[in-house]
Amino acid sequence: MTRADRIQTLDAQTLSILMILGERPLQPVNRDELATRVFGRGGVEEYGDKLRACLSFLRRVFSEDGSVRIVNARGDCYQFEIGEPVSGRGLRANDSDVLMLMPSGINHWLNRARHRLRAISIASAIVVLLIIGLAVLVGKSTRVTFDPFLNNVPLVTEQGQNLSPQFSPNGQQIVYSHREADGSETLWIKPLSGAAAHALTHGPGRDAFPAWSKTGALIAFQRRSKTDCDVLVINATGGEPRRLGDCEFGGEGPMTWLPEDKALIVTHRTAWSLPTQIISFAQGDGKMTGVSNPASGMPGDQAPTLSADGRRLAFVRSKALGVSDLTLLEQDGAQAKTVTHDALPIHGATWEPAGISMLIASARGGRDALWRSRLDGGRLELALSLSDALRSPTVSPDGRTLVYERWRITSEWVEHTMNESDHGHVLTAMASAHALERGAQRSEDGKRWVFVSNRGGQDQLWIGDITTATVTPLTHSDADYLETPRWSRDGKTVIYTAGHQGQLDIWSVDVASGHEQALTHDGKSKAPSFSRDGHSIYMGSSRNGHWQIWRQPWPQDDKQKPEQITQTGGLAAIESTDGSLLYYVRHDRKGLWQRNRSAGGDESLLSSELAPLDWRNWDVAADAIWFVARKEDSDPVLVRYSFSEGRLLRGPTLPQLLPDSGLTLTPDHSAVWLADVASTQVDLERATLSHMTR
Repeated sequence: MTRADRIQTLDAQTLSILMILGERPLQPVNRDELATRVFGRGGVEEYGDKLRACLSFLRRVFSEDGSVRIVNARGDCYQFEIGEPVSGRGLRANDSDVLMLMPSGINHWLNRARHRLRAISIASAIVVLLIIGLAVLVGKSTRVTFDPFLNNVPLVTEQGQNLSPQFSPNGQQIVYSHREADGSETLWIKPLSGAAAHALTHGPGRDAFPAWSKTGALIAFQRRSKTDCDVLVINATGGEPRRLGDCEFGGEGPMTWLPEDKALIVTHRTAWSLPTQIISFAQGDGKMTGVSNPASGMPGDQAPTLSADGRRLAFVRSKALGVSDLTLLEQDGAQAKTVTHDALPIHGATWEPAGISMLIASARGGRDALWRSRLDGGRLELALSLSDALRSPTVSPDGRTLVYERWRITSEWVEHTMNESDHGHVLTAMASAHALERGAQRSEDGKRWVFVSNRGGQDQLWIGDITTATVTPLTHSDADYLETPRWSRDGKTVIYTAGHQGQLDIWSVDVASGHEQALTHDGKSKAPSFSRDGHSIYMGSSRNGHWQIWRQPWPQDDKQKPEQITQTGGLAAIESTDGSLLYYVRHDRKGLWQRNRSAGGDESLLSSELAPLDWRNWDVAADAIWFVARKEDSDPVLVRYSFSEGRLLRGPTLPQLLPDSGLTLTPDHSAVWLADVASTQVDLERATLSHMTR
């Protein structure tokens, strides 16, 4: 770098730091990103002292006149500040204490005053060339993107569902599947240049989950017909596909290629009684080789994705329906390592180019959003959240562009009885035709109901009048996500869960005044319910590291601390109608549980058929507990656990049930209200890094 009349040399790491900060001179750069891009995978933990030494050296050089400063910014970041020189300071002349490089030719020019400007210009040009070369090297080898993705714009918006996008190896195209309203599905290729998409496959069957090979020559996909499911491979330029293997028994899902297109890594299962397993199909002879080894009794492993260097394989391991975590296999490692510990559904994962972080689609903050998982053990960071669910992310090879699914779902309210032949009665007067609505609960007197709706473009609570079939907004929240509203026994208050940037807390709203108040502040609490006497609130909270049932006084009393009720796990709880027992569900395993309402004591399992995925979809009546039961290979079913008979009674199937529907009983407990999916439009959108302008 040039300073006054000297050229000052920097070691490779210090020069790298200077160049990275110079990429976005007025924007902060995360400390972890800086350390990882400069020093490699060890990051701050291994190279923290070296990073500080480099920054200290640069700060000392810049402090000469103070016009350029490296300052600490929020979020463990560094950034340039550029301004006027500090009064009384100036650039030093040649200083023997500072390492300098003075080649004879440049030295000759520097000794001639009339050529100083020219010399500095040439030196600056050299530095620019170094910047370009270094940026290329860094971009190809160690780019780590810890910035949020912004500037999201539509990419594919054809009517229907546009699913499972995957980048070509050169990052200039994506392949995706397009599903029509009649269920037919074909593969399409879309250039990112803006040119029109063109079809890759045709004919009968449903073609889904495309995977572009590492060389770019092939695209694998899965074709399901009425009787079969096959894994096929087709040339990226088109032609007739050839069969590589099968995807029977629920083996569908995302796939990934090994380097040099040697083999395809897929989800596979040979019988419904076995868990899904990650295997590889050899490209030449189709030979199957086991990759993962899930335990018997769990749904299993799925959605494999390989890092760019081919040394790390990530996949989703599910221990129960709705209980999933990202899992990692190293090329030379014997044991699978759990990366996330949320036990929540994961709807897609993709590697970022450096191979030390991933983007995952998860509802850990309520609605499906994109989160960055740093594989060095750091906490998950919110990368992108919008008003709709985001799924199936894929990142371009250079790490600068993101494509994902954006799900726009509308719902309708349906009343279901226990009659197995009952297909449900649509409550047309109760719903908006263009909104996603869920989480209904009727008041104690049965005259009103409260629910969540995004009919105004953002989640809010609304109150409906049963008699007049009119609805009015209750909240004016700035939260990203709302769920599980619950009436107080006197009908004056509604408590609910609100999500802000992935942090979940319990809130209350006064029905008469609309005044909203936070009841918890830990960012780790949800699923509230009132006790039958109205003097307590139950909730699930992970404030101590694991989800447990807690109880706190109502109205809120700062003198009385919340009380932990369960010790072995709990997420959502509802008291029996006489207030003597507590029923609850867990986040990590299926089941409907019963216990005394006091802290401690024994617990018993009433039914093993309530999956964690349906933790919102149950309610307690005087004679039974109504809930949604489901198996992996079939539609959900409405059931009742009868207290008098001690067994389950089965009702109708619910093929259109919204997973986070919520369930509320009618006043006579003869039926329930649920939210069904009315329509689904899935678009593909494109986003770029926040510091990019293109």
